[in-house]
Amino acid sequence: MKNLLKLSLIFCLAIIVKSCGKKETVENPETVLDEKKAEFVSNYVNIVTASYQDAMTKVLDLQTAVNTFVTTPTDANFTNAKNAWLASREPYGQTEAYRFYDGPIDGADGEPEGYINAWPLDEALIDYVADGTGGQDLSDNRQNIVNNTEQYPTFTKENLKELSGFNNNESNVTIGFHAIEFLLWGQDNSAPAAKMNGQRAYTDYTTATNATRRGQYLKVVTDLLVDDLQSVVDQWKEGATYRNTFLSQNSNVSINMILTGAAKLSKGELAGERMAVAVENQAQEDEHSCFSDNTNRDIFLNAQSINNIINGSYTSINGTVISGTSLIDVLTLVNPTEAAALTAVADEAMRKVTVISDTKHFDNQIIGETLDNFTNPVMSAVLTLRNQGDELAQAGKSITGETIDPSV
Repeated sequence: MKNLLKLSLIFCLAIIVKSCGKKETVENPETVLDEKKAEFVSNYVNIVTASYQDAMTKVLDLQTAVNTFVTTPTDANFTNAKNAWLASREPYGQTEAYRFYDGPIDGADGEPEGYINAWPLDEALIDYVADGTGGQDLSDNRQNIVNNTEQYPTFTKENLKELSGFNNNESNVTIGFHAIEFLLWGQDNSAPAAKMNGQRAYTDYTTATNATRRGQYLKVVTDLLVDDLQSVVDQWKEGATYRNTFLSQNSNVSINMILTGAAKLSKGELAGERMAVAVENQAQEDEHSCFSDNTNRDIFLNAQSINNIINGSYTSINGTVISGTSLIDVLTLVNPTEAAALTAVADEAMRKVTVISDTKHFDNQIIGETLDNFTNPVMSAVLTLRNQGDELAQAGKSITGETIDPSV
């Protein structure tokens, strides 16, 4: 009887050992989370690299179109240059969430972002404006740079860059996307109800006063944009020191930086500076792209840049999808409830900015909207983007333990 019991125990033990041999090793949850964090950071870097490369491709197309127009200033070439500017904004707008953490785009002194995308600008510093709409005091006269032949006989990258921020005034913008935009479209002097953009004629570059100088300015400022954007692209490309550092440092440090950028863009910059301020002032000049009336696309693309991080996916200009571990994937491991809340508000934000994008003419959309009424399209989107900024800040706190202030 004892021998039979002993044999039975040996048999059962053999079964248990055999069964255990078939079982997969259960990985430590903390190890799984650390791996997901590293994957998320790596995917973010791949998305950043691809989107900046796309932006560079389109800015080079803009440079080609501008050079063609300046050399042969026809109406058709003028239209092509404007279309190239609009096309260049599509990928660049999706890079805006990579800011606000002293990365390559905006270091401690806010450069080169301030050289690339500064706004709003006082266009009267650059070129002529309608009577009574502005003017800059340059060397004891009120001439703009294009028409100030005595003080600026030639235009160079150096002197145009030095004039940016003239007299310590942030609106004295002389270079970047929006300086080019003004030189292509001119002032938008139409009433918002007219739903029109600036109406600069191509003859400003053929028969108008200082036409040749205007073309020279346009060419130099476009060349500068190429240089400044390239400086950012170079720091994110494969093998670059900044890229390697971002990937090799503690994942929590990188994630805190990523979510600082996304949260600040969502709540402080996009919902605040780029939307609510325009509603409060009811002013065309507070539009992000007030000369071309492309602000509706700016808003959508900026929101998309945040959404790309949240969902871990970016669609390149050639149709290639760069995707991998998302913020939602990481947050789900940490706090599924917060992950669901972030997913919901992100989806809502994209629905609302799509309405703004499809409607066009942002200066017309804000007519009659007020800061305290969240039932209308623009302020409704503002409220959701603010909420999204708060959710992103909370996600950062939950994942890394560090507090993020989503205001700017």
